[in-house]
Amino acid sequence: MKNALTFDVEDWYQSTYNKNAQVRSIVIEQTSKVLGILSDAGIHATFFVQGVIAEAFPQIVKEIFKLGNEVGTHGYAHELVFEQTQSAFAEDLDKSIKLLEDLIGIKVIGYRAPDFSITERSLWALDILEQAGILYDSSIFPIKNKRYGIPDAERHFHYVRDRGIIEFPLSTVRILGKNLPVSGGGYFRLLPYKIIKSALKRINAEGTPAVVYMHPYEFDPYDISSIRGISKSLSDSLFRIMQNMNRKKSETKLRNLLKDFAFSPIAEVLNLDR
Repeated sequence: MKNALTFDVEDWYQSTYNKNAQVRSIVIEQTSKVLGILSDAGIHATFFVQGVIAEAFPQIVKEIFKLGNEVGTHGYAHELVFEQTQSAFAEDLDKSIKLLEDLIGIKVIGYRAPDFSITERSLWALDILEQAGILYDSSIFPIKNKRYGIPDAERHFHYVRDRGIIEFPLSTVRILGKNLPVSGGGYFRLLPYKIIKSALKRINAEGTPAVVYMHPYEFDPYDISSIRGISKSLSDSLFRIMQNMNRKKSETKLRNLLKDFAFSPIAEVLNLDR
């Protein structure tokens, strides 16, 4: 069974810590490293690219596409959807789509919200995505989390009721009546590989593909320690430690994952045509 492999392309410092900062060129090196790993394995993936990255470094977007990967949008400015007005969200989305389509020359059909911020209070975003020509969304996390998530959302990809858009939620396993996250990001860095492998096998055994997500910056163990301007307060120091934890293991885990499972871009998994 083919699973969906996805990467959210952004600059950690700008997207996660200081949204007023300029994006740094290190994102090119980080993304190129991931592209090399995928090329070694003969695998293609979906890259959800932040608009400010496409604007600052168009060459990396072209390279992603040139190597046979799918390019989706991650919004323009990495603003949380549930903190935006509907008009602001529509404007942000439109700007990001136009930037990407001008670079790759074909229609952008996929979207992922920053920090999975399509929640119960921002489901209106799905209507705007559909109106903008987006065919699938991969933003809803069916878990309970203080920042995001819809715990009772459907766990597998599906057409959203009364809408023509497909939702491909982030993958979870259901244990003792609760959905547990296993599909990427910090969970991928912190969980032992054996648990990740077992979880993906369990999802496939349910007859459905998994969707795995990562960030190119998670393959760079030296980035955060080199950044100046981060507060040395206890809370920020702990935040920095958690964000950097196990990055040195990410490449080995990804290479193992690519050996143990079949992966494709989301559009291919869903058999979607542009």
